[in-house]
Amino acid sequence: MIRSCIVLFSLLFTLGANAQELEFVDLGVAEGEFKEISKEVEWLNRSDRSVQVKLVSKNDALKTERKSITVKAGAKAKIRYSIELSQSPGYFEYELQLVGREDVLLHGFQFGLQILAPEIDVFKAYRNTQWPFRTKERIFNLKAGYKQDTLSSTFDVYNLGGADLDLSEVKVSDSVWVKFEPKTIKHNQFGRMTISMLPSERAPSGFQKMSIGLKNDDKVFAHLPIQFTLLPPKQLNQNEVVSGSPTITTSIINHDFKVMKVGEVESVQVVLANLGKGELQIERLESNCDCLTYELQEKVLSSGNNTMLTVTFNANNRLGLERKTLAIFSNDPANPTLVLTFRAHVK
Repeated sequence: MIRSCIVLFSLLFTLGANAQELEFVDLGVAEGEFKEISKEVEWLNRSDRSVQVKLVSKNDALKTERKSITVKAGAKAKIRYSIELSQSPGYFEYELQLVGREDVLLHGFQFGLQILAPEIDVFKAYRNTQWPFRTKERIFNLKAGYKQDTLSSTFDVYNLGGADLDLSEVKVSDSVWVKFEPKTIKHNQFGRMTISMLPSERAPSGFQKMSIGLKNDDKVFAHLPIQFTLLPPKQLNQNEVVSGSPTITTSIINHDFKVMKVGEVESVQVVLANLGKGELQIERLESNCDCLTYELQEKVLSSGNNTMLTVTFNANNRLGLERKTLAIFSNDPANPTLVLTFRAHVK
């Protein structure tokens, strides 16, 4: 008994560097039609010896590719797991424990997943073919950012190409990167695609669209349309604005049209005002989608005055979760580009 306690104490001391609190992993949202998701997590062995690790699931729905793994000192282990999805909508949590010798808990992962109510047909949601993927997006929106910042957004992709896809060596260019997780997406399974871009300093401000070619072994295998809004670098902050400058403000920054039917049209009125001392000139407005239109009553506002901006979203030929932006360019030195965001769930 004493010898066992000494061995356990020695093990705890050696592996103490691995001891961590339960690590939470947000799995996002899953469509109700799918029966299973498959993903991967990583664990670093911070101890100075190899460790034999048992992978223990605390939920029947969570299964791992292997029951145990051996991880060398200082090495990182990749753990592949799958979750059988509930057929009921709601929020679910699953726990995976990494257990060492003498049942010492080395690490734990807690996965959180929101399951949506099933649509009539999931392929209506993932209707757009971005060969070899299906996606919800027709165009991949990197949103808005300043020229000196990296623009980045992540999207769900669905492999319906008939074969597993090895995406570990995908390249675009020196200024655009695309990363897939997992790096191999099996047929009939989901993955995550992150597109990142560092704009050129000479790139013009405003809303832009372009197509990027994904390369594997130096051969282009897919063209992805992307869009983004480049904001000019801020030259002044609110404490440095010179006296007499105009200041633009708005009654809303984000608006949710909530649930809409296909073909339905909804509008919202936005108040734009000039809180500064100088004359505000609204130079132009740019929408990132033809489905989002606008009507502005006045383009020049004297100090203290306001005007009405009517924004309309047309859900014709739209389906799923929609997120659109409207950029307002003005002569406000502290905020020359004001970006409004509009969302809708089209069913």
